[in-house]
Amino acid sequence: MSDILNNNYNNLYPHEGSIIEFFAERFSSAFITLLPFFQVENQNNSGNFKKSKIISFEEAQKDIDVLKNIQSPNATIYSYSNDDFPADEEVFHNGKRITWKDIVEKSGLKNEAELNKALRTSIGALREVFIQPKLAQKLQDFTQSKQIYNPVEGSFDIISKKAIYETLKKHGKNMVFVIDEFYEKEKYLNLEQLTEWEFVEKIENGDKYILSEDQKILFSIEWDSFFFIIASNNELIESIKTSELFEGFECNSETTHNWDYDKGEIDKLLEIEKRTTSKSWWKFWK
Repeated sequence: MSDILNNNYNNLYPHEGSIIEFFAERFSSAFITLLPFFQVENQNNSGNFKKSKIISFEEAQKDIDVLKNIQSPNATIYSYSNDDFPADEEVFHNGKRITWKDIVEKSGLKNEAELNKALRTSIGALREVFIQPKLAQKLQDFTQSKQIYNPVEGSFDIISKKAIYETLKKHGKNMVFVIDEFYEKEKYLNLEQLTEWEFVEKIENGDKYILSEDQKILFSIEWDSFFFIIASNNELIESIKTSELFEGFECNSETTHNWDYDKGEIDKLLEIEKRTTSKSWWKFWK
């Protein structure tokens, strides 16, 4: 184990506040990178183009022993055992990236912010006051009609891992640390000894941070997000923007993890939630 995890790198993702300010002592620039949609040639699918799907509590009980002796909760249950979702190797060889820009232009969604809200709604990641079922349905109708797979939240996807490998190699960052979500495990990889496929295989779902040995570039993702952050210096971020390997936008001083909400929008929704909750409790006790 190296000293990376003990060198003030025990928090590599900015959940709150300005992303630029969060990284200021380490990196001068940051880039929001959108996880791509994709298609697969000659893929047969019965209609579910998301990794997750809603299942009944009874179905969940069959697979999870701890649920067998408890009452059905008042909650939506999602399963990630979608047999229609293509295998990693199939996506690696036959996957075709579909951009968010293309989805927005053809689905009727207004912009990438609406698309992100639609995706988050589709996996049950938002509280009731934030959900956008109409946006989620609009997205689902489009992706199903075009046989386009949704990105999977919270992990580096196959197409992005290929782009990360190419970027690291291009900039001579051959020695990298891969760190898990809980900062408990660390892998040290030498890209000169790994093929692109071998690199892709070694980055697992629980791995949330890829950091070059010289600590000049970081790829950082959060478990419930459909995007990840690339943090580095101005020159390297500019190179990433022009490479067309990644889709996204550069952070300004006000960009936060919740970039898909306008300033003040979250506070307004939380106030609505607060008033609604207060009314519900009043009715209960009345």
